[in-house]
Amino acid sequence: MAYRIKYFAPAVLYAILILLLSSMDQNTAHRYAADIEDYILHFVEYNLFGVTLTWAFFREKPMTELRYSYRLAVGVGTLAAMADEFYQSFIPSRYSTIEDVVADVFGLILSIITFTLVMKIPVLERFRTSA
Repeated sequence: MAYRIKYFAPAVLYAILILLLSSMDQNTAHRYAADIEDYILHFVEYNLFGVTLTWAFFREKPMTELRYSYRLAVGVGTLAAMADEFYQSFIPSRYSTIEDVVADVFGLILSIITFTLVMKIPVLERFRTSA
C-alpha cells in the first residue's frame, strides 16, 4: 500500500491543484498569472502533470519499459485536460477552449522528455527503485 502512495500521491495532489486553479474566477486567475499567455500556462501546468502521471504509472519498471507508462500518462492526462475544460465551462467568468486542450496535450507530450531528464537525477532514481 505504501508503494502506491509513493507513486500516485504526486499525481493526485497535482490533479487537485489543477481543479482548484480551474475553480478560480477569471479575474483572480488572471491576477496570479502575471500576464503570462494562457496557452503557456496550460503547457507548463500539464507538462508537470504528465511527469507526475508518468511517475505513477512507471513504478519499479526498468527504464527500458517506459513506452507503456508514457502512453498511459498522455492518455489519462488528455482525458483530464478535456474534463478540466468541461468543468471550467460551468464556472462563472471562466471559459473553455479547444486551444487550451491542445496546449495541455503538447505539455503532456513534452513531459515524456522532461520525465526522462528528471529520472537521470541519481537521488530520484534511487528513490524510485527502493520500495
